[in-house]
Amino acid sequence: MVLVRPTVLMAAVGGGIFPRRSELVLYGMQLVSRGGVTWAEKAAWFRNVPVTAVYPTLGQMEIRVMFGRTASKAKGEKGLKTVTNPASKAYGKQLPPAAATVANELTGRKAPHSLAPEEYPSKLRRTLHTMKELEEYLSARKVTVP
Repeated sequence: MVLVRPTVLMAAVGGGIFPRRSELVLYGMQLVSRGGVTWAEKAAWFRNVPVTAVYPTLGQMEIRVMFGRTASKAKGEKGLKTVTNPASKAYGKQLPPAAATVANELTGRKAPHSLAPEEYPSKLRRTLHTMKELEEYLSARKVTVP
């Protein structure tokens, strides 16, 4: 997945004002590749940024802090380092120091408050409004859908 600035896609509309990376989750879209979705006809498509990009779970916040602290340990190091953690997918590979430090120290670790896969917000609620909520909003406004 790639996070894309809409102003980059439509430079004519952009007017030279680009949001900061930290603001991109509010305005951006994700470019998603087909991957293992065998029924997809397109090689890639756009989708909205997941709600957890703006409102992360407790476990996501914890792992992001762990990631930042671990990567910061390599500050000032030059060259490439070998990944020595056998559990890492990158085991034995030469990576930049920050990436190697993260691979060595965080592979296999979980955040203390990480959620079970069935509790992920994306599994519980895929959209901003459920169909039931939309039906309630429409009935409150006395609008019927054929």
